Amino acid sequence: MSTEVTTTSSSKATTALAIASSAENVGVIVRSTPENYSKNQLSCDRCRMAGERLLDEIRTNGMSDELDQTVAKYLEKTRRTVKEMNGRRAPVTQLFDQVRKEFTALENDIDPTKTGTVPYQLQQLRNHYAAKKREQEEARRRAEEAHRLAEMARSKYRTDCIEDYKAKFNDLLNTRVNELTELNSKVTLQTIKTVYDTVAAFATELPADWRPSTSVRQPFNLTPEESRKIRAEVMESLLGQFSRQFRAEIGDYRQDILDRLPSKKAELERAAKANAAEAARIKAELAQREAAEAARKEAERKEREQEEAKKAEAIKANTEAVDLFNLAQVSAPAYQPKTKVTKKINVTAPSGYMQVLSMWWAKEGSSLPKQDLDRIFKKMITFCEKLANKEGEEIIDPGIEYIEDIKAQ
Repeated sequence: MSTEVTTTSSSKATTALAIASSAENVGVIVRSTPENYSKNQLSCDRCRMAGERLLDEIRTNGMSDELDQTVAKYLEKTRRTVKEMNGRRAPVTQLFDQVRKEFTALENDIDPTKTGTVPYQLQQLRNHYAAKKREQEEARRRAEEAHRLAEMARSKYRTDCIEDYKAKFNDLLNTRVNELTELNSKVTLQTIKTVYDTVAAFATELPADWRPSTSVRQPFNLTPEESRKIRAEVMESLLGQFSRQFRAEIGDYRQDILDRLPSKKAELERAAKANAAEAARIKAELAQREAAEAARKEAERKEREQEEAKKAEAIKANTEAVDLFNLAQVSAPAYQPKTKVTKKINVTAPSGYMQVLSMWWAKEGSSLPKQDLDRIFKKMITFCEKLANKEGEEIIDPGIEYIEDIKAQ
């Protein structure tokens, strides 16, 4: 049987497939395998022993023309032996290959990773559906986030406008108070009636046309119309408070000045009748009392502003906390297939490969051992070796050397 199987190398594959095609011939191969393995083992042992004798002789006496010819004959005989051993082994391994091929064909037919199979097509449909669902979810999330951010921007813009308008109102209030203070500070016996009339006629109502423009920057995600509407709403909500506060504070201060002017007139008249030293003392006391009163009024004003600032800050902090809470709220997402998202590189231009190589070399390649790099670059090295052998074109670089590989024919 073994002689029949190894007759010619051209018919080995055909014979093996023919034998493997029936259960009886499979049995023949299986039964002949121990005998063929023993023959191959004997051939291997004899070939190795003959080779070791030649190695010992060369190591002892050195290489010679006669030994070189003997080794050449030995190598030729070794090649024939390997060919005969392969002939005895081929039917068995080809049978195993055919069996494995049949098994793997069945597996591949339902493998989701193999292109064209039904599971593969179903997996692709799932992939496309998952990508579509993910894009829909991302679009929904982006829209929801944009809406939340816009709401936060509206809330913050409203709060900032309130603070800005209050600051501008306080500036107006301080300006009017300072005007009254300036009038009161310039009172003399000659001007007291004029000052009295001017203070008495001083407006205690907030100017009807007072509509200051805000210096708060408009948020990028609000339209000019939305921002204008918010400013108008804020101003309307504050006007009543501003009017009452202006009327109360300016009215009270005006009346306080008017109430004090008669006693101030008496003090000035007494100073006019006194000698120079007494007049100076009276005027100094008067100025001191007025300064103390002005300081008291200023301290009260600052205290009110600080209280308002604290309230405004508390409101702002509460508003921001609510906005952050709302921002953290996520509506219940719709069904999403379980997915694994990975980034894949699609090189769109030849230069992209050099960028990939550069990143790989910097992050990993430069630290790999030589044997790993030789394996990775084998195809490129082989190409360059062909250019050197066929075209004589060599790479000139300190990191590369060309070594002649000499083989006896």
